[in-house]
Amino acid sequence: MPAPAIFPSSSVPAEPGDLRVIDEVARGNREMFEVLVRRYNQQLYRVGFSYLRQREPVEDAMQNAYLKAYVNLANFHRQSSFSTWLTRIMINECLMTIRCRQRAAEEALTTEPAADESSAPQGAARLTLKEMKILLEKTIGDLPRTLRSVYMLREVQQMNTAETAACLGLSQQNVKVTLHRARERLKNELLKSAAGLELFPYRAEFCAPMTVRVMQAVLAVA
Repeated sequence: MPAPAIFPSSSVPAEPGDLRVIDEVARGNREMFEVLVRRYNQQLYRVGFSYLRQREPVEDAMQNAYLKAYVNLANFHRQSSFSTWLTRIMINECLMTIRCRQRAAEEALTTEPAADESSAPQGAARLTLKEMKILLEKTIGDLPRTLRSVYMLREVQQMNTAETAACLGLSQQNVKVTLHRARERLKNELLKSAAGLELFPYRAEFCAPMTVRVMQAVLAVA
């Protein structure tokens, strides 16, 4: 009786964890930083969008945040997760962008109405999934910034309460209260209809060029 055929394992090796990648970068393998960029593009985009609400300035903030994280990797003491540390750098970049905008507006002594980039369907008796997604994104985008930031991290990015508190510099109780208020501001029926949708996606056509931009800046560091 012939022996049963033995087939080689086709399992795909797991990607290295954040700390292993950081160790590799610290040893001089700068190309490994690309693993972190691809891993956190979606998360940083969502965080940035909750503050800046436009793709171009969000991408600028993402590039600056990645570069600062790379240059200051030695200052990452591993007391918190790399995800939290990187997110706080991104938030600081967004806040700096907002302050620069405010100074520019004050110097120009003019205030221009904010552009409405999305047109939510009005008066529709039945909404398609695409229309519902647009409407939900617009509703979240119209929340006050603190409510929007907490909601994006907790509900869209699905961070837990402790991680959200660490990223935003809030107490865990404050995060819980703010999340409750954010939910109250959103329409219950809309939330039920949009359950399970992936919101504010950082699409592939944006992700790849962003990764190239960051790695070019990283490899140019002396």
